Amino acid sequence: MRKESRNAFIITMILIILLGINAYAIDQKVYDEADLFSEAEEDALQMKAVELSEKLSLDIVILTIMDNKGKTSRDYADDFYDENGFGYGEGYDGLILLINMEDREVYISTCGKAIEYFTDARIDGVLDKVYIYLTEGNYSQGAEAFLTEVEHYVQKGIPSDQYSYDENTGSSSKGNSSKVNVGTPSSEGIDTSRSQKGDLGNRLLTYLVISLGIGGISVGIMAISNKGRATTNQNTYLESNSFRLINSQDRLINTRVTFVRINTDSKSGHKSSSNTAGRSTIHKSSSGRSHGGGGRKF
Repeated sequence: MRKESRNAFIITMILIILLGINAYAIDQKVYDEADLFSEAEEDALQMKAVELSEKLSLDIVILTIMDNKGKTSRDYADDFYDENGFGYGEGYDGLILLINMEDREVYISTCGKAIEYFTDARIDGVLDKVYIYLTEGNYSQGAEAFLTEVEHYVQKGIPSDQYSYDENTGSSSKGNSSKVNVGTPSSEGIDTSRSQKGDLGNRLLTYLVISLGIGGISVGIMAISNKGRATTNQNTYLESNSFRLINSQDRLINTRVTFVRINTDSKSGHKSSSNTAGRSTIHKSSSGRSHGGGGRKF
């Protein structure tokens, strides 16, 4: 009976872990190819990126690399986003943060609705927050700052004076000049159109129900296999009154304090002149899709 119980427990745990891995792979947002984050940092960033992506209806991706494969940061970020099928809705709405360690450059690429939310000036504002951490080697904090600023600007909504400027043709137009979702933004500026990716919460709930079902079946098998009643107890192997607790102590093993630098320079970011304050400069990626974006060395 004890061996059967152990085997059933192991099988159940393996199935639950496999389901968990599958859920993570479906919605992976963090690709730490340069190995800049600890495992705990990567998990925290992944969780927050998934949460924000679902909340804002924008795909929010973080990528670190050591080898740019001969590409510029802009081309690498654009191609990675396009080739891996990121983006919500028909406009492939979303953005990606690239930390390029070969060129020591950080770049943000936007697509679809994200082009409208993130004007050139706003991208500079996000980079201001991220840059201060990257120069000090605090890469995970830089990525956290990126996620925080993305949420901040999307909740502010699309600027009333936003327009797109095509650097290839020199033409200007209202909006991002690309096919986007037909959903109506909420009062906070968040696109509430239904994501083609489906709802993450429903998928995770499905995985949980399946896991519980498997666990119930395992317990049922164990109960059926138990032909007799256990006759052993704690006194079978322990002499009566032979164990006494003499002393107990609570000890603090470890503490961790995190310091976050707050940028107080009121002159950083948003340096655009009044006639370009709402401009989103766009270009075509190798796939022919429209992208906005910007970056800087660190």
